Amino acid sequence: MIQIKNITKTFGKIVALNNVSFDIKDNQILALLGPNGAGKSTLMRIITGYLLQDNGTVIIDDEPVSPEKIRTKEIIGYLPENNPLYEDMTVYEYLSFISEIRNVPTQNIKDVVELCRLKDVISRNISELSKGYRQRVGFAAAILHNPKILILDEPTAGLDPNQAAEVRELIKEYKKDKTIILSTHILSEVEEVADYVVIIHKGTIVAQGNIEDLYKLVLKHNVIHFAGKFDRDLTKYLPMVIQGIYNVKVVFEENEITEYEIETEGDIDIRKDLFKLAVKENWEVVELHRVFVSLQDVFRELTSS
Repeated sequence: MIQIKNITKTFGKIVALNNVSFDIKDNQILALLGPNGAGKSTLMRIITGYLLQDNGTVIIDDEPVSPEKIRTKEIIGYLPENNPLYEDMTVYEYLSFISEIRNVPTQNIKDVVELCRLKDVISRNISELSKGYRQRVGFAAAILHNPKILILDEPTAGLDPNQAAEVRELIKEYKKDKTIILSTHILSEVEEVADYVVIIHKGTIVAQGNIEDLYKLVLKHNVIHFAGKFDRDLTKYLPMVIQGIYNVKVVFEENEITEYEIETEGDIDIRKDLFKLAVKENWEVVELHRVFVSLQDVFRELTSS
């Protein structure tokens, strides 16, 4: 487990992180979200031991992290946003160089080349590669020593949709028995791969939890849209015949079709009750669906100020 305890970091008068605390469970993909300048990259660098915090502690498996500790570097793989590569080297030369620095077996190179699907470019200079392949090379270098923890800062930034999908697949394949910390601005990516999300705004955590928990922060009631031809005013009728309804209002009327927005208390879902009632009343229903929020809605709500 990784424990982030009361981390504060300043750069002159700028407070990059302000008393940040949360835990990361083993074998979990945690996504760090926040606007540019929120403090995500700073926090990642502190976790790796690259930066020293002003206050607070990072603890990995009951051992505090510090820049001088070799064990931190042995158990963490890190792919920074700018993905520094030696472009005059071939892919194989670069991975061999990293393996020598890391003192890992040559077999590891073969393993990461296969996992990252680099066989077709193994003899090419890195300078000749597309950004998608460069990200794969950076990912391969980050996992070459088989780290327990992998930290990825904007790993799909600047990639086209196909390249980004390939990197996401790499992340999911590597996750099997690893802990992954991921920062990204692509919120659909977080919804696809993350187990837990921490949202940082102006150096402070504004929300954390699994995806479903975060949705509830924005959508506090269960909302259902119900449209069709009805022979009575449902704003008054529905609360009388179905329990748990918080509010009913008309949101659209045209050509004898009326659409209602129905809010229910808590997690109550009355769609089955509405369907049975429609059959009983012989209503002509054209729409019945539950309204869902996206992570983008949550992000905007919490970081718009």
